[in-house]
Amino acid sequence: MTQILSKSIVLTGIMGCGKTTIGKLLSGRLGTAFSDTDKVIEEEVGKSVFEIFNDYGEQYFRQVEEKVVGKILDKTAHIISTGGGSILSSKTRNAIKLKSFSIWVKCDIHIISNRILNQGKRPLLKNGKIIETLIKKNEERIRFYRQADSHIVNNNPNVEMTIENIVKNLSSKEVLLK
Repeated sequence: MTQILSKSIVLTGIMGCGKTTIGKLLSGRLGTAFSDTDKVIEEEVGKSVFEIFNDYGEQYFRQVEEKVVGKILDKTAHIISTGGGSILSSKTRNAIKLKSFSIWVKCDIHIISNRILNQGKRPLLKNGKIIETLIKKNEERIRFYRQADSHIVNNNPNVEMTIENIVKNLSSKEVLLK
């Protein structure tokens, strides 16, 4: 069943918290489009996020990310999963605040660590200190994540429950229109 969104829904949160999984499932549930900013960046640059970080550095990646998020927010209302550090840019934070309904996907660091342990390469984790890096990045960014319009906890392995909670929240906030 296709739902109409009053504005795009942007998922923010630390790497591995489940933004992409939630975004895809929510998109399917609502019958609306989905964008993953990291995937769009990879398509535009022609390299993986890991390769972009290695070849050009984080600053270059963040510049491309800022432009990509801005372009995606100008599209028809849909579900958008952002990279964990996208909110470091004040321009990106302002665009998200003005053009979308943002949801901070919160998750316990130890759960995230177990989720991403055997996933593909993550440039900010190449030092091998997963827990320490996640804690540090979360501490650096939490003041920005807290600015989201809504917060959802994604600790439950049954992500469908998380999706259900988001849908209820979107309906009550009049972001999800019938």
